Amino acid sequence: MTQIYYKYTEWEDFQNGMFETEFKNEELLINQAVKLLSNEAMFFDISLKVLEKWTVSSDVNLSNKNSNRQSWIGQAACCFAFSVPETLTRKAWNSLDLITKIKANLVADKIIRIYERKYFELHRNVGEKMLF
Repeated sequence: MTQIYYKYTEWEDFQNGMFETEFKNEELLINQAVKLLSNEAMFFDISLKVLEKWTVSSDVNLSNKNSNRQSWIGQAACCFAFSVPETLTRKAWNSLDLITKIKANLVADKIIRIYERKYFELHRNVGEKMLF
């Protein structure tokens, strides 16, 4: 898999406040992130929407196998669903019990596999066909 790059201003997660450092209602945002990360079905559904709607951010983050792709899925889903910045998603994550974290990571792994299948399908045989 070749890593895909875009300028950060094109990233949908950046455009939607994932990296904000000033926020109101910190406790509410953390609680919303906990709720999402603790609900496997909701987390999966929202994560699929992230793949569908945030294609640039998904390419940048999920094509990079040297990054924590599970973490990005969780942060992106929380930002997408509830506008929770990644710093508060990390606080929410730290409040989860081990079993919930394991389940959330399994959901993220499913999303990563979906992305990889799509990626490899799009790039299969690229460069192998001649124009004439």
